[in-house]
Amino acid sequence: MSSVFSRRLPRRAGEGAEDIFAPVADLMVGMVFIFIIVMVALVLNQAEETTVPKSKYDEQVAKVASLEAEVERLRAELEEERKRRLQAEAERQKLAEFAAYVRDQGVLRLMDRLSRADETRAVLLREMERRLAVLGIDVTLDQQAGTLQLPSRNLFDIGQATPTPVGAQTIERLGEVMARVLPCYVGTGPAVPSCPSSGEESSLSAVYVEGHTDNQPFGAAQERFRNNWDLSAGRAIEAYTLIRDRFERLRMLRNAQGEALLGVSGYADTRPAKRDATERERNTPEMRDKDRRIEVRVIMATNQAMVGSVLQELNRRLEAIDGLLR
Repeated sequence: MSSVFSRRLPRRAGEGAEDIFAPVADLMVGMVFIFIIVMVALVLNQAEETTVPKSKYDEQVAKVASLEAEVERLRAELEEERKRRLQAEAERQKLAEFAAYVRDQGVLRLMDRLSRADETRAVLLREMERRLAVLGIDVTLDQQAGTLQLPSRNLFDIGQATPTPVGAQTIERLGEVMARVLPCYVGTGPAVPSCPSSGEESSLSAVYVEGHTDNQPFGAAQERFRNNWDLSAGRAIEAYTLIRDRFERLRMLRNAQGEALLGVSGYADTRPAKRDATERERNTPEMRDKDRRIEVRVIMATNQAMVGSVLQELNRRLEAIDGLLR
């Protein structure tokens, strides 16, 4: 029996080789399987790390859209600000040009010219005062009022409009000076070589011979004059007539509008020689004598063409910046 079981069967050709490579094949299969499992695990892990939930994705997309909208809004605001700056610069330039016009050529220059018109009148009055002083007549000059007051003593008798002999001589000398000085300032006719330059800003408009009285009421004995108004006007007319008849040149003088330059006015006792005189002072013989007087008042007129052109240009420039001033 034992011989039967212990007897070994003869091996077939190739069986030894199969027994050697079978474990190796199994090992390789196992290793491949493990590699596949590891790769799958890695892929799954990577997917878990890189995949974002849809809600978070939508949230991020919304944020990006919001940022893009904000960027566009800021760009629009920046463009509006740029336009506002350009407009502000244009407006500033307009205002700067207007200010330069007002300073250099417009209102300030016009005001300067008008102030020079007052200075022209002052020059005229001072020249008349100087010439009368040379003739021995001391007058009272009021540059602010634009008047020359003749010395009142012995100019008129009380209640009379006809000048005394001394008064007539004084008035004639006044006419002589007026005939020499006034033509230089009328602004019409040919230039007089002996005249100073009076400028183009202004010219004489009128020269009034003014009559004044004291505050004494009129008596019933007077037939020619009803009251001090009549008397003051009568004194002005008498002085004007004496000047006009003696100096033809004064009769011919015209202002820029072609009107007669000389005229008369009467103020009765409403304009005392001393403006702030009290009633007591006015009732003294000395003050009454001063109030019975003749004054010459000079009225200047501005160059209307010059003033008009400046004002028209000023109006045009104001219209150009009208929207900026509202």
